[in-house]
Amino acid sequence: YAIIGSGITGASIAYKLLAKEPHAQILMLEARQASSGATGRNGGHCRACRYSSLASDLRKFGKEEALKLDMLEEENVANLGKLIKELGIKCDLREVESVDIWTDQEKFADVLELLNKRQDVFDGKMRESVLKKYKIWTRDEARKELLVPEAVGAVSFPAYALSPYKLVCGLLEILLKKGINLQTNTPVVEVYRMNSGQGTAKWIVHTLERGQVLADKVILATNAYTAALYPPLAHFIIPTRSQIAAVRPGSNIVGNAALKRTCGMSAGDYMQSRAEGSSGAEDIIIGGGRRFGSNGEQPVLDDTTIHPNISKFLLSAAAKYFGRENWGEDGETIQEWTGIMGYTLDSEPVIGEAPGQDGLWICAGFNGHGRLSGWFQEFKC
Repeated sequence: YAIIGSGITGASIAYKLLAKEPHAQILMLEARQASSGATGRNGGHCRACRYSSLASDLRKFGKEEALKLDMLEEENVANLGKLIKELGIKCDLREVESVDIWTDQEKFADVLELLNKRQDVFDGKMRESVLKKYKIWTRDEARKELLVPEAVGAVSFPAYALSPYKLVCGLLEILLKKGINLQTNTPVVEVYRMNSGQGTAKWIVHTLERGQVLADKVILATNAYTAALYPPLAHFIIPTRSQIAAVRPGSNIVGNAALKRTCGMSAGDYMQSRAEGSSGAEDIIIGGGRRFGSNGEQPVLDDTTIHPNISKFLLSAAAKYFGRENWGEDGETIQEWTGIMGYTLDSEPVIGEAPGQDGLWICAGFNGHGRLSGWFQEFKC
């Protein structure tokens, strides 16, 4: 096997393959450093919140498939947390209450309707603890306990928070001990089928400076960059840049219990505080603001720069959400960075063997939800 990409997708596939084939020969090729792409740069949410997609899931797939998608997320969260504990990977894993906060009354009313519909549609078809895991916060509760003055309501549920970079690096260390061959700083520039009569391998993987590799099966775990190696997806997977900032909490909110939760905010913004005992403990990681960038930061492949308009928003976003009185004087901005996600035209990932390309597999297009979608329960190829 040749796996291209060393993020959560590539690492989880390698782990699953070795679990089924302990003696499999696996070469993992990474263009830069291990887990240096979007996996290692994201904010660290690990939560199952498919309720927000229920309407589109029912419309596109029907009740049975919508149920499977909901349960897939639930199982991925539970199994990933369980595996991290079993393997002893030190990645700042912690159980948290994750909360989606709404500031628009009409949108919050739609959310409540979705939650009621979810309970009606899935009643008797999933565990009661999963069916009724969502807690609804009233306007007054959200404003008083979550400290968001503009809140009209909220929805919370159990989740995890973690360091994705530490998770993947820890998993890669285990995989290296099991015999995988990880080669970093090895960009792949082309993947093409071998001519008949050239041997038993089916594919040639051509690297920029380190020659060619022959492989029976090739797995593209390249998310936003997949079209460079499989051009038919050029117009389907849209490279989308996300921007994140790490800031010190305001003077009035330091140590407040409200910061123990991870938060999903309006327009896709999100925040969480770093775990106690970790580097940067209690610093707030806040991401989002793509609407203030250029064309929603699409299509963008450059993760070496930040957008000044988004930067301006992120540095004031926490104070805006919590209100100046709750927030206090601004804390120091520690760092800003960007990462490239892969968004698809139908908002669903691309997973499976490429049509008519025996042995070429693709796992990409996770729409900013790769900590769950990219962790595979099963992978067969």
